[in-house]
Amino acid sequence: MKTPPFTRPLFTSLWLSLFLLLPAWVHGAPPDLTAAGVIATINRSATYNLGATGLRGWIYLSGGAGNTHGADGTMTGESRQILVTVASAPGNAVLAVDDVILGAMAANSGTVPLFTSDARKAFGAAIGEAEKTGAGTLRVKRWRAGTVTDENIPMAIMGDYTATAPYNCDKSQLILANARNKLVSQLLANSNFLTNDWSGAISALALLAGVQPGDPDYATVQTRLQTYARARATAGPQPVGLPIWDWAYSGLFLAEYYLATGDANVLPGINSYTLKLAQSQSINGTFGHGPSTLRPDGSGRRMGIGYGPVNAVGIVANIAIVLGKKALLAGGQTIDPEIDGAIQRGSDFFAFYVNKGPIPYGEHEPFISGHSSNGKDPMCAVLFGLQAGRAAETEYYSRMTTASYKGREYGHTGQGFSYLWSAMGANMGGALAVAEHLKPVRWHLDLSRRTDGSFAYDGAEQFGGGSTSDGTYLGASGYYGMNATASYILTYSLPLQRLYITGKRDTPADPPPLTLDAPTGAHAVAAANFKVDCPGFTIAQLITSLSDYDPVVRHYAVIEVGK
Repeated sequence: MKTPPFTRPLFTSLWLSLFLLLPAWVHGAPPDLTAAGVIATINRSATYNLGATGLRGWIYLSGGAGNTHGADGTMTGESRQILVTVASAPGNAVLAVDDVILGAMAANSGTVPLFTSDARKAFGAAIGEAEKTGAGTLRVKRWRAGTVTDENIPMAIMGDYTATAPYNCDKSQLILANARNKLVSQLLANSNFLTNDWSGAISALALLAGVQPGDPDYATVQTRLQTYARARATAGPQPVGLPIWDWAYSGLFLAEYYLATGDANVLPGINSYTLKLAQSQSINGTFGHGPSTLRPDGSGRRMGIGYGPVNAVGIVANIAIVLGKKALLAGGQTIDPEIDGAIQRGSDFFAFYVNKGPIPYGEHEPFISGHSSNGKDPMCAVLFGLQAGRAAETEYYSRMTTASYKGREYGHTGQGFSYLWSAMGANMGGALAVAEHLKPVRWHLDLSRRTDGSFAYDGAEQFGGGSTSDGTYLGASGYYGMNATASYILTYSLPLQRLYITGKRDTPADPPPLTLDAPTGAHAVAAANFKVDCPGFTIAQLITSLSDYDPVVRHYAVIEVGK
């Protein structure tokens, strides 16, 4: 079984965090990779996938005391060079390990300009341009042992993102098809691919969401999902490891599986997971890594024990209870009163943060310093978007999620849950909301994609690069066992709306879908930039911002007015 995140000894995370807070002089300025002897000094343990080029590369990370590079998305903002650390096709035709990329553009001729801004973002944007119909060539400025030349890398034509991507977008559909085929090939090649834990349940959700009738191997995939679902249902929630992680995602998968297939064999298992989660919730509606326990006062109320509340799993557990009840009702089952009580407690707890700020780690004050909740605000958008009578909460969390794109790569233990949940959360505000959320990070989506259609996971404590299991370009890549390709399939399959967490609705819809309009979406995008923009605002503009819808905007308006 894969070890869930947040399980490393506390001192390990503390040391990593302290490293990120070291004075700027310890981190130093970006090295000039073309200077004599510098390349030999580079630590290559953490690198970045460089899109569907067959390349991985080392890119300078900014640091310094009290830095906000993660929340602001500026961790590689000072970089102007990329050191090639892995080279395979098609990039290895012109680039080799220890070459340095000094610039990139979409063209097959002409002089390539040097990077003048974040090299990683510029390279990702150039890939997107090169993949457009009629382009097909990524031209790079290569430094090799003192000689600088401009070289061409042939790229597969993918088309361009539409303004509404991933909806009504041929490129998004092609990306989904390639990723789906890759995940299915992994499933067919390994009888144990769907592991009996939270990460296996996520892969199963991705297959359920992204493989539809008419797709290659559809029938075989459904048979494998049936076998997996029935086995998970029969086994029920097991008290091993840090069980809430496995129970939450397994319960979520089983509920979605039943609602998609009507396989009554899994109903007893859904009841078991849903009730067990309800009985494992604390009196406040939160969850820790493990189940709560009855208070010794005989009140019948439960309290969390051990480590304390962890909202990154607690919100998913609450989603699983909500969808578990929905599946049980659809199957004609009787609902235990403890399930309704748990839904009320969990929803009330996370509704508390509406209009106050992003969801924190546990039972803490709002994380008001930015929109980067590492997937927790998006989870709440899904939690409330699935419930009738929670329109205000759904709007709030979908708007906060739409504004969270700058902090996409920021979070404790890594950014796996941000990549998994963010698009699904924005989607609870409608197609326009998720399109506005993804537009500013298309460079990152294209940078994370690989030549075989799979995706790489790059991330670290707070922020940083990553690696593959064997150091190769196409080596296994994921977040604590979570398949990176599976998480991106759940983003690109949103238009299919095959799951309730990806936008499926009943007929008639209850609750009705929320659709944020264009001005609201534009406001969310602007809110993401308010911290950077507000120093140039007039006092009148700042005073107006004190009553803004977004609490993060209000927070920074107060700070700026007080200067």
